[in-house]
Amino acid sequence: MLSVPIVSPSPNATIACGIILPLVAGVLVALRFYCRHSVQRVPLLVDDWVTIPAWIFLTGMGTCLVLGMVYPNPKRSSRLILRLLGVRRRAFAYPSPQPLPSQNPATFSAPEIILNRQLEFAVQLLQLPAISCVKLSFLFFYKRVFCTPATTARIIIIWTTITLSAIWGIAFFFGFLFVCGTDFVAFWGIPLRFNAHCHRLLAENIWLSSSDFVLDVLVFIIPLPLIWKLHMSMTRKLALLTIFAVGALTLAASATRMIIYVNAVQSLKKAYKSSKTNNLTITTGLYWTTFECGLGLIASCLPPLYILLKQFWNKVFASNASLSEVKAQGKQQF
Repeated sequence: MLSVPIVSPSPNATIACGIILPLVAGVLVALRFYCRHSVQRVPLLVDDWVTIPAWIFLTGMGTCLVLGMVYPNPKRSSRLILRLLGVRRRAFAYPSPQPLPSQNPATFSAPEIILNRQLEFAVQLLQLPAISCVKLSFLFFYKRVFCTPATTARIIIIWTTITLSAIWGIAFFFGFLFVCGTDFVAFWGIPLRFNAHCHRLLAENIWLSSSDFVLDVLVFIIPLPLIWKLHMSMTRKLALLTIFAVGALTLAASATRMIIYVNAVQSLKKAYKSSKTNNLTITTGLYWTTFECGLGLIASCLPPLYILLKQFWNKVFASNASLSEVKAQGKQQF
């Protein structure tokens, strides 16, 4: 496997990812519902409804990233405003605290490490229903647009991918939930306890990122040949392909996450063998996980917004045409 350096996001980039992606995705989900209900006046279907839990889980992931940087700690300050705003914590995007020479690395812990592992556990669980719902939104949209009773092969392909995506999400969710067996606290416990109970974590991360990328490739390529078979003008086909091409960004993020996870596992294996952890490496993995999920949700909302985008551009072109006509008439008068 190609080894690439793991570049951890900066503290500001980590906070921005946790805030901006859920906000943008939330706006697009709301616009999707507005377009379907008020503009197109059609019933809301599965591909619409699953974007709501996807956005809720994405918001939870973003909240975890922010909490890793700015976490309320009233003991450090008695001022109300600082309690409300929180004080900076270094659970994410900062190097892990290291034990002193007199301390045993196998039993060493620190508040930043504990918070890092607790939030990692939360993001790992939140990402699976979030990413699964994003995939299902795409797939049910394909089923609605491309499938008819006469297209048996398409129906089989799309329903098979829907089933695989659902099973994938459920299986990995429970796999991560019980990655330390029933000793959940071991995930953020001392290294000795973590290594004893959570030894499957690194392998599970590789399987997750690799299988997620394979499913993303399937979800991305399914509509490409089908668009050309739609009965519409070449301009509309190209416009639809352009919108679907935004999904390529999600695919790129998924590929990036897979490469980072594989290299991160090698880095963490060395850290865990020496009874240490690596907050920077964990931050990078969670950052790209949130980034992929946010981009995926944004991309899944763009095809249904095609009508809204088309109306917007028609108004812009009509306005420009009217303005040009007024200018031409003014020149003729003079």
